[in-house]
Amino acid sequence: MTQHTTATSGLSVRSVSKSFGTGPKAVSVLQDVDLDIDDGEFVAVVGPSGSGKSTLLNAIAGFVTPDRGELLVNGEPVRGPGPSRCVVFQEYAIFPWLTVRRNIDFGTRLRAWKGTRPERARVTDRYLDMMGLTEFADALPKTLSGGMRQRVAIARAYAVDPEILLMDEPFAALDAQTREQMQEALVDINQRERRTVLFVTHQVEEAIFLADRVVVMSARPATVQEVVDVPWGDRRTHEIKTEPEFVRLRRHIETLLRSRR
Repeated sequence: MTQHTTATSGLSVRSVSKSFGTGPKAVSVLQDVDLDIDDGEFVAVVGPSGSGKSTLLNAIAGFVTPDRGELLVNGEPVRGPGPSRCVVFQEYAIFPWLTVRRNIDFGTRLRAWKGTRPERARVTDRYLDMMGLTEFADALPKTLSGGMRQRVAIARAYAVDPEILLMDEPFAALDAQTREQMQEALVDINQRERRTVLFVTHQVEEAIFLADRVVVMSARPATVQEVVDVPWGDRRTHEIKTEPEFVRLRRHIETLLRSRR
């Protein structure tokens, strides 16, 4: 487990607590959650179902206001949604009436791009290429598979150029083979276009494959049980999933999850 100090760059979560409802029907979801994510770090969050993983992500996004505690992005408090954070949801949150190219181009507009239209087009083309979407640039989302639609959503999120990318189980609706392909695509784009990423998932194997560190949440009201370092660096290919250290980490995290349900 790595202890991180208070960061002025990246994300800091300070003693964040959140309940829903009032009186005897109130449900405590998060309780004194502390977490630091360094600039450019990829951190995955796992925990039992209903443990508040998505609530934590929504609080960082500015969609939910904590009852207590503080959220800081590059030292500035989170007071609501803002351009410093972009969310990729499980559902394919892209515009069905826009082509793939125009969906991604929408991201360059969101970031208040100051360049000319040709310069904006070059940015869009770069993300089309990175996510393997070039030949589908003029297609509408309804003609694409679920995996391809999620590639569009991720490309658009990177095009927005946020300080922090928040991903809420973005591959949960995909079949197993497509999910593995999307994991590898995300590794590839994030190695080329490094961002600070918080990635919520139910899959322990997915968390270990993608992340620099894995945050293991307890059952509700959720606290941070442990933060597990992942040693792969940029050496992330499908083959590492069978290595002894990968198997050991998976067993360790699964034991933590079973022990606090």
